[in-house]
Amino acid sequence: MTNKLDSKDRSEGDREKSRAYQREFWPGIVAYAVVLVGVLVWGDLDGDSPWRFLWAVLPVIPALWIVRAVLRHVRRIDDYQRLLLLQALGGGFAVAMIASVTLAFLEIAGLSVPGVGWIIYSAGMLGWIVSGAVVGRR
Repeated sequence: MTNKLDSKDRSEGDREKSRAYQREFWPGIVAYAVVLVGVLVWGDLDGDSPWRFLWAVLPVIPALWIVRAVLRHVRRIDDYQRLLLLQALGGGFAVAMIASVTLAFLEIAGLSVPGVGWIIYSAGMLGWIVSGAVVGRR
């Protein structure tokens, strides 16, 4: 017979930590989306005003709330969950670095890739998601 500790079910403590993370994370995401829409609608990012640079970085402010939520979550979770998260983040970081180096060499060769920062960001996030799914299944 298997031990109850071998169960894949999450404990009540794990569920509470997850709920606390969700309560901190989602307001940051909503604020980011609202600010981003405002910037895209009213920011005149492709204009000539020097204010466009301030508008362009405005979404970073609510993104800092998201960073805070993630860091607080890392402090709350147990060692095993922290190890899984670290492995997933490491996978995402490696993917972002490979994407960055690849695109940098393509740029050196003369290929102009618009939105290169978004490509690197997307590759890193996708790498984090896939790595998290892989390490979570082990």
